[in-house]
Amino acid sequence: MRWFDGFTGIKKVCCGILVCLAMAFSVSVNAAPDWPGYLGPNNDLQPELKQFTATKADEVWRAQLKTGMSSISIADGLLYTMGNDGTKKDEETARDYVYCLDAKTGEVKWTFDYPCKLDPKLHPGGPSATPTVHEGKVYTLSKFGQIFCLDARTGKKIWEASAEQYKPEKPWWGFAGSPTVIGNAVIFNIGTKGMAFNKDTGEPLWKSDGNVVAYATPKPLPLSLFNRPAVAIFTNENFFILDPATGNSLATYSKTWEEKSNCNAITPYLYDGGIYLFHSAHGMARLSLKGDTLTQDWLSEDGKYPNEWYAFNTQVIHNGNIYFLSKGRSSSDKGLHCVNARTGKRLYWDQSFEFGNLIGVGDKMIILDENGELIWGDLIDTKFKETYRKKILNGLCWAVPVLLGDNLYARDAEGGIVCLKLK
Repeated sequence: MRWFDGFTGIKKVCCGILVCLAMAFSVSVNAAPDWPGYLGPNNDLQPELKQFTATKADEVWRAQLKTGMSSISIADGLLYTMGNDGTKKDEETARDYVYCLDAKTGEVKWTFDYPCKLDPKLHPGGPSATPTVHEGKVYTLSKFGQIFCLDARTGKKIWEASAEQYKPEKPWWGFAGSPTVIGNAVIFNIGTKGMAFNKDTGEPLWKSDGNVVAYATPKPLPLSLFNRPAVAIFTNENFFILDPATGNSLATYSKTWEEKSNCNAITPYLYDGGIYLFHSAHGMARLSLKGDTLTQDWLSEDGKYPNEWYAFNTQVIHNGNIYFLSKGRSSSDKGLHCVNARTGKRLYWDQSFEFGNLIGVGDKMIILDENGELIWGDLIDTKFKETYRKKILNGLCWAVPVLLGDNLYARDAEGGIVCLKLK
């Protein structure tokens, strides 16, 4: 069972609404395979693949780029990612690079660069946000708030903007949420509750004050929720549902958590009538929407899961259970967790797996751990049975891998990138 990006039980989603939603987000179920941004074609981080039958992974191509935590976007046969050429000794002369590669061969088609520090903090450094491709344009965000809109085919700059004045003063890890396009707006998780620009001209549409730490990517919500477009924005301090055209609030949420989180980087997701938040300071929470009011069903019933390190990677939902990987300050904190989606109760914890990201396809789950090990296997009841393992990258792998058709794309923080054919 793949993620269902809708509110079953709150409002019935009919075929006509699904068609409208696909049109609104420029996604067609019959379109050529694309992964146009961090959240994927359906804004749920999950591939459109229905079945997974591969028994091996063969390398198609491999390339070496610059340092960065950015993931991968693919549109019209072109692959986009980001990196930085700096080192700890030459921070002042370092530059960010936006890369466009041929997705079939790995050949570099163009690059676009601009001055930006490497800024390594608990990782090698470089840009953390992933490029977003929409209607022939590429939108990017640096760790320090430099925003660019580029021509997707040529890399020529169309417009630029800056949000550097919103950089929080306390220690932090840079802007990390990827751009999200809804209607005429490109939205960023910057400020108290986000900001938006006209996607074609760069004209500011709305903004919010304050230098609030925010890492999660803005999440488009189904049209069925409010009979209009809506976007969810999650910061280290609060959670908002807004009108993407104006920034006005569409739903009220009175939070029950007071302590600020350290690293809320997981984009909120929707499942079986609930919104799921992952707090680095509090663990997991489930919210329900009634009219224009959000209420909290529960918050971390089974405690913190078990620390903040799980709060910036991907999860999988299968048969009503949520799977995720964690990492702590001691080796005993790591592992694969299974939590009941309705209650928050942890059902399973296998400490033999390293921290990393997950992809779910049918009854199968794929893991790319932080050491570059590609693993897949079966989800049986609440447990995972490994059936395949292969080392595919040598650097730190925190970037989300992309499964597009039978090709898997992955990169490490040191700039290594690989395309594998799953057979």
